[in-house]
Amino acid sequence: MAEVSRYLNRSPLEVEDLLDATKEGTDELVAITNEFNELLYDEIIPRLFRLLFDLDEYEKKDEYEVDLIKIPVNGYYEVSAAKDKVVRMHDAQIKEDERAKSFHLDTYCFDSGSENWLFWDLLREQRVRKIYFTGMLTHGQSDFFVQYIDPDSRTVRSYYPDFIFQREEPDGSLKYVIVEVKADNQIEDAVVQAKKEFAQQMAVASGMEYRLLKSSDADKRNFRMLL
Repeated sequence: MAEVSRYLNRSPLEVEDLLDATKEGTDELVAITNEFNELLYDEIIPRLFRLLFDLDEYEKKDEYEVDLIKIPVNGYYEVSAAKDKVVRMHDAQIKEDERAKSFHLDTYCFDSGSENWLFWDLLREQRVRKIYFTGMLTHGQSDFFVQYIDPDSRTVRSYYPDFIFQREEPDGSLKYVIVEVKADNQIEDAVVQAKKEFAQQMAVASGMEYRLLKSSDADKRNFRMLL
């Protein structure tokens, strides 16, 4: 009752009365749900929603810009990472033209070697005009995120992809590509797939592209599949 009540914003007593009035009755529905928990979200809640509410569907599109980085009150962020996964804007191995096409922060701290490899490959790829590492900003420091429904908790959560880069198309136009790097054994994870589904929807609506890259492909320098 509490779970249904939370979704429908109705009192548990009202929900119980509604379920009592069904052909199955509350006790049988509880028994079925105890055995097949997904029925609660796939059948019971949607059916009660349609019973209680009238849907007036419409589509509204708004165009707005998001900040890749939100400057904190003290003017800077403190970050830490293993030395081999830290890249600074003014590192000697970075050329001026490469420096100009990246770094919305002056320091990138990569979570994995795979992300690090991909950054360098895309930074030095001629068709890539801009590239930013956004995967380190996962605690509200950026407005660049995707909202998705977590398949485990059934709640709306925020997902911060690893990269966004600007690719030059064969016709000379420019297109933004969102990239997530994941370990091979996590690609089919339910949460990863949920993030992918919602990110693809957002990307298509925004004239962008979303790509999920295996870490083994990044390690093998198979980055050209993104181009």
